[in-house]
Amino acid sequence: MDYLAKQTEHACVDGQEVPQISTKEIHMDLEGNPNQEPSAWLSPLWKEIEKQRYPEIVEKLQNLCRQTGLPGYPVITKLSGKPALYCLEIRPLPEVAITAETPDASIPVGTIRYERDLSLTLSWIGRIFANQGMQWTTAKRLSFVSLNLLVLIVFLGWECLVFFYLWFRRVPITGQDLLVVLLAIIAPYGLYTHFRDTFALFEDRIVIAPEWMLAWKEFGATVEIKRAADLGSPSTIHVYRYTATCPVCGWMIKLDKGGSDFPRRIVGRCEENPREHVYSFDRSTLRGYSLTSKG
Repeated sequence: MDYLAKQTEHACVDGQEVPQISTKEIHMDLEGNPNQEPSAWLSPLWKEIEKQRYPEIVEKLQNLCRQTGLPGYPVITKLSGKPALYCLEIRPLPEVAITAETPDASIPVGTIRYERDLSLTLSWIGRIFANQGMQWTTAKRLSFVSLNLLVLIVFLGWECLVFFYLWFRRVPITGQDLLVVLLAIIAPYGLYTHFRDTFALFEDRIVIAPEWMLAWKEFGATVEIKRAADLGSPSTIHVYRYTATCPVCGWMIKLDKGGSDFPRRIVGRCEENPREHVYSFDRSTLRGYSLTSKG
């Protein structure tokens, strides 16, 4: 999608028509797999973009075009023929009723509407794991379980070594020994935190993203598991960010952990009044309602 958008932008800047790009050109420009035919390489990617990636952003894209006063919005299009051609087609924006029902008036009073923020930037580590979503295949599941078992075995072995070393030691304890004991006390908490967050993701299907996955100054993102439409296909792990506008004070609402007030929940907190203006978050409907009496 980014490639088609940039090619179209360059053509418009040069005063040319919207480019129609062949499969071979895309394969060459994006340095596709040289061991595959261009069509065989692009076909599964295009299917994923057309059926999964583009539908995820089309509503946001329409809203952005509507807010900037544009009469239409871009749609990725594959033109039939040999060779197949790909381009961005401009279609009219769907009509929105401008009556008593505005987009936010169709939902109950006090309820907010979350929107996905497309400006989220991941850290270089985050991009390795989930830049375009990571398919949770059987091989990755087995690798993940094996790695965690290995970490657990190494940790338990190290704890046992520390215990026996101190138990059979016959000389006075030194500062280095105290440091080892301190590490042996702190390490279990780190391991507990790791397994707690990992199990929470697979149990709740969504958790607040750890800071190491996000670029500097980014915030309020989530890691979530999305089931594939085809039950036989693997689920996909994504990193998204959802925001809303506080109906009370107009500041941004960002997602955060519920904490002790709302255990095991992800809530939306207003930046200006994070303790008073608190809202629920439903990732299926992208709606939220006030969780405080003053919301």
